[in-house]
Amino acid sequence: MVNFEKELKIKKLKVTPQRVTILKEIAEYGHASIDDIYERIKKTYPSISLATIYKNVTILCQFNVLSEIKVPGYKQKYELNREKHVHIVCDQCGKLEDIYIDFSALEQDCQKNSGYNIHRFSAIFMGICPECEKVNSRESNNHFITANNHKQWCHN
Repeated sequence: MVNFEKELKIKKLKVTPQRVTILKEIAEYGHASIDDIYERIKKTYPSISLATIYKNVTILCQFNVLSEIKVPGYKQKYELNREKHVHIVCDQCGKLEDIYIDFSALEQDCQKNSGYNIHRFSAIFMGICPECEKVNSRESNNHFITANNHKQWCHN
């Protein structure tokens, strides 16, 4: 378990119960929107406001404790700032996952071709997750069967 109090102190941030709770919630769920965080935390802190969540998440991002994930067509999500990784999102169900791959060659090529000193990397891959593929396959098979049954009934 991560010691969030220690991490906040290292970043010279004030340790508050709200900040620690925000970090614990994000750690538990991996990725969370402001609304997700608010809905979960208000159970423990009923008087907490949405503005307090926004303010704290913004500060935690500014101090690189959290990272913001911007996926086109979806609400922004936040995650603990940890190892370098990329994200993959299912176009159908919206599931967001971390993928840990070696992208050092890509990073070096980008630096070489651009002249930039790259210190951060953000990439989002989009596709269809295995679970949705299974559902799509079943629906496709059911449609085929239904179409064949229809042909049998109409042409007999």
